[in-house]
Amino acid sequence: MIFDTHCHAYWKGLESRQAEIKAGMDSEHVARSIQVGTDWESNHKALSLARKWGDETWCAAAMHPTSCQDLPAESAPEWIARLKAFIEDNRDKVLAVGETGLDYYHLTKKNRSGQKQAQRAYFIAHAVLAAQLDLPLVIHTRDAASDTVALIRECNVRRAVIHCFSENKAFANELLSFSDGIYFSFSGILTYTQAKAVQDAARSLPLDRILVETDSPFLVPEAAKDQFELNEPACTRYVMDRLKELRSEPADVVEQTVWDNSNRFFRLE
Repeated sequence: MIFDTHCHAYWKGLESRQAEIKAGMDSEHVARSIQVGTDWESNHKALSLARKWGDETWCAAAMHPTSCQDLPAESAPEWIARLKAFIEDNRDKVLAVGETGLDYYHLTKKNRSGQKQAQRAYFIAHAVLAAQLDLPLVIHTRDAASDTVALIRECNVRRAVIHCFSENKAFANELLSFSDGIYFSFSGILTYTQAKAVQDAARSLPLDRILVETDSPFLVPEAAKDQFELNEPACTRYVMDRLKELRSEPADVVEQTVWDNSNRFFRLE
């Protein structure tokens, strides 16, 4: 059994094919998923899909760093108040605050400083909210590794997942030593030939701290590119298969452990 711990199956290009996508998941034994929001509209779409797909689907809600970076940093408290009400009204389905984080890849030259300030303010506000609600934080980081680690420490984030892991062993080891509640989720990047640092991390991390995901509709796994134009939750199977190749444990142990990790992280039966 496989758990796609981070996907956006409501996204443009997938939203009209949801019955087909769900059938594909079933055929690959991708039994559970977390639909992740990135702004106010998509939080509602993620929740709607989680309710539509029933008992084995949940969601996470927050403001992605690229969605908030052009907003005033001072607007974070107002956003968090709205988000808190949304989560509290839907605690049966919203299992995490996310995705939030730092993304320096998409900063614009004219306003890098202001955009970093906004991303930081929203990250801190999301981290505080997650602690208040006793929910894990789903963290996006791109071209911001050192600042991400520093901010996790500053906010004392003890329960989180680094989603779509794209860093190296040193980054992971810093967080492993900081908290035993921080997990690392591998996406289709794990299957790419050039992703040597990511593969090295997947080999060396404690197996009980690893999750898998698609981040669909993005990052189609290498072996699925001839079949899938857009990534789908069913493609978590390709990520899992690559993880099994990289690990020294028996394949069935890898799949069972990652399944158990996923349910433990989101506090599911």
